[in-house]
Amino acid sequence: MRVITILSIALAIGLAGCTQVAEKAENAANRSFTSYALGKPYTDIANLGQSPMAQLSGSDATYGPMIGATPLKNGLTVYRHLAPAAKTETGTNFAGLVGSSTVSQNNRLSYFLVGADGIVKDWATGSVQGSASDCVQYIGGIINRCNDMRQLQASLALYDARVATKGGQPISSWGEPAAPVVN
Repeated sequence: MRVITILSIALAIGLAGCTQVAEKAENAANRSFTSYALGKPYTDIANLGQSPMAQLSGSDATYGPMIGATPLKNGLTVYRHLAPAAKTETGTNFAGLVGSSTVSQNNRLSYFLVGADGIVKDWATGSVQGSASDCVQYIGGIINRCNDMRQLQASLALYDARVATKGGQPISSWGEPAAPVVN
């Protein structure tokens, strides 16, 4: 009984360590991918991977669609993009009778601080959970029951809290939003 308890604790610690390593690796990949934009024209960055040739080649090198833009009082603008990123799949199978699988997709947030000249001055990145599904298979997969647990569209405030700038700061360090125009 003692051996089982010790093995269970060791397995839990090992799985927790794997999760932390995976999160750190994903964060490093996001930072590396987003840092490419620094000093480049924002229009080039926003269109990356959107050309017909890139789409035909199956290139996934894109920052995703813009999900928001905020002009700041200091004359700069924050552009927010969201794209699919890391995908994990786990599963179990018990002698072909009963099995389960989980597929989870994270989304990469890429934010760009752009000057009046259109050049990317700084960037921020982070990730949020995207879609997730849990499936249970019975009798070798003849019977499948799946639950799609898609995350509802989150607010920009939630996304903003999940990103950090190149220097590790929150995006609020870039400046205050400009007052909205009222007609």
